[in-house]
Amino acid sequence: MNYEEVRQLIKENALEAASALLPSADSPSATATDLYLLGRIAWKEGRKTDAMSLYGRATALDPDSEAATALEQARVIMGFYHRDLYNP
Repeated sequence: MNYEEVRQLIKENALEAASALLPSADSPSATATDLYLLGRIAWKEGRKTDAMSLYGRATALDPDSEAATALEQARVIMGFYHRDLYNP
């Protein structure tokens, strides 16, 4: 699998094409990188909870993966609250 191609498709918002190149999240052969990239796709589609779940599963498989950083950043974003503004 060419992960760089998938990353480029995600960057270009060709999310369906990127998703087609990755195994299903339920597949026993899904690696931490696969789950991380599926999480990025979910995040871009606006499915924040699904993305965080996928990042968590990827982190469980490989604690040193980039999914750990993505999960922490997602938690910070989702935890943002400002009393004077509506939560974006």
